[in-house]
Amino acid sequence: MGFLIGFAYITIKENVRKRSFYGVVIAYLLALIFSRVLTEFSLQDPSKVLLDFSYMFLTFLLFLSVLFIATDTMSKDIEKRSVYLILSKGISREAYVLGRSFGFLVFTLFLVLILGSLFLLGSWIINTFSVEVFRKEVDISAGLIVLLSVWVKVFLLSLVVLFFSTFMTNFFLVFLTSVVVLIAGSSVENLYHFVHIEEERVSPLIKYLITSLFYILPSFSSPGPDVILGLESIDLRHLTLDILKAVVYAGFLVSLSSFIFGRREVA
Repeated sequence: MGFLIGFAYITIKENVRKRSFYGVVIAYLLALIFSRVLTEFSLQDPSKVLLDFSYMFLTFLLFLSVLFIATDTMSKDIEKRSVYLILSKGISREAYVLGRSFGFLVFTLFLVLILGSLFLLGSWIINTFSVEVFRKEVDISAGLIVLLSVWVKVFLLSLVVLFFSTFMTNFFLVFLTSVVVLIAGSSVENLYHFVHIEEERVSPLIKYLITSLFYILPSFSSPGPDVILGLESIDLRHLTLDILKAVVYAGFLVSLSSFIFGRREVA
């Protein structure tokens, strides 16, 4: 357990030291301010525009940050040969992958807590000072459930990157394949529901292909900002199954990554 805490501490420390970390926080603060300005030019419900824009930017920054951070971590460990120092301490390769995974678990939680707090607090404050006729009540408890789902998906993305890093040596290739998985995993759930609702309009081959991808690919979709404004209710059963699927997928990725890295030649 001690080495897991050590990995978590190192992961947070090495990323908090980077200027990009503070750039992400500042960029999101600016996005919140810009979203408030944007509502002044909107012909739709300003509160909905505010949450839609700030939530979109929140998920965009979280996924983009984790893509760069996770891709950079193992490649730098191998490039700077610090992985040899870690392995020389008696830690196995499998334990190294497990430690890095736990480090990403803690760091993604840390990142989601910071940006998620800004999202909820900023949305509540800006909505409070909106014109009364457009003002809506921001449900903080629903917001916390949404952030929980986002955290699970962000952590899952870090494990996808870690998995590709165990057998790919090129930074760009790891980043590109992870982006492809992210895009496909963000769309496959909607496609899955569509082909099962519109069965008569979809060929059996396409239906089989989409269904297979739904079970093969990790899902990166999560409840949107509408549930925070009370415009949409949370399906707890669906959300629970979705999170359980993500947890099982995370366990599979960690196990497979440990197996591959344990047999990889580290030059």
